[in-house]
Amino acid sequence: MQDNYLIININVKTGLKDNFVKFENNQILLGVKSFPLHNKANLEVINTISQLFHVDATKIKIIQGLSNNIKTIRIIDPKHIPEELL
Repeated sequence: MQDNYLIININVKTGLKDNFVKFENNQILLGVKSFPLHNKANLEVINTISQLFHVDATKIKIIQGLSNNIKTIRIIDPKHIPEELL
């Protein structure tokens, strides 16, 4: 964590039957139901990350990988950091 934000890398799978979150090798694997059309998958990713880190979705920004399945995300002032990432 730097200053008041956290940078994480996630690998996203889209168009799945069920959502999931897994932790492997200091990376988050995230499965979402939405397809990557009209930014729907990215919005679902942001909402899932906001719930995981207990922050408002407005405090989350995809800083790299908007149109890719590998994403770098900045979370401003996370209230909770999952044990698997510590």
